Amino acid sequence: MTWDVHFVKVTGSTNTDVLQAGLQGAPEGFAVVAEEQKAGRGRMNRSWFSPPGAGLYASVLVRPRISIGEAGLLSFCAANAMRAAIAEAGLEAVRIKWPNDLVAGGKKICGILSSCRTQEGRLDFAVIGLGVNLGPGSYPEELKDRAGCLAEMGVTPDREDLLYQYLRHLDRQLRDLEAGGAEVLAELKDHCVTLGREVLVSGGTELRGTAVDIGKSGELILRTEDGKRMPVLAGDVSVRGIMGYA
Repeated sequence: MTWDVHFVKVTGSTNTDVLQAGLQGAPEGFAVVAEEQKAGRGRMNRSWFSPPGAGLYASVLVRPRISIGEAGLLSFCAANAMRAAIAEAGLEAVRIKWPNDLVAGGKKICGILSSCRTQEGRLDFAVIGLGVNLGPGSYPEELKDRAGCLAEMGVTPDREDLLYQYLRHLDRQLRDLEAGGAEVLAELKDHCVTLGREVLVSGGTELRGTAVDIGKSGELILRTEDGKRMPVLAGDVSVRGIMGYA
């Protein structure tokens, strides 16, 4: 894939910028990278702290040849890709917290948010955004028990180098997804910190159990205390021992 990367000093949200470009017909590979976001968003419509120069804030437009039902795997493609890029930068102890966070040392260092645009029952395009905490000041002080940054882990990659390594791995992940997604899921499971741990799912009906697998559509499979296997498609997921959940 050819990536058309646009660097901006400041914007409201790179995801919003790329969404608007997609609606105007921008081709696959269009990307926006900002030094600062004024209105960055994460999952559950939470704000994403995006101070100038402290992180990597990037969104890309993709038009994969997949079904709408497979679109939920796009966040996993991004998670796998950034995990690999950070490992190449020198921090191999990065794990994926289902469904869309990267953690190291039990703390969140990267969040991912994807959204899809459908047309006539098919996937038209998707926007995949992420924010990586690179250095000091990249997360609010009140989240220091849950969040971390690469510099605190002893890694200080060049921002653009990390970006382009991520894009290289993302291209491979997307092609694997178009080929059926088996390799995407296998790589996710190999590096998923959620599996084998106690999980609490909130947001609607509360559910507690042990994460035992990830299904073909990306759903998290829990084994509850009564032995039942329950699929989790969405919700606010807390993992025992990760990001402050004791």
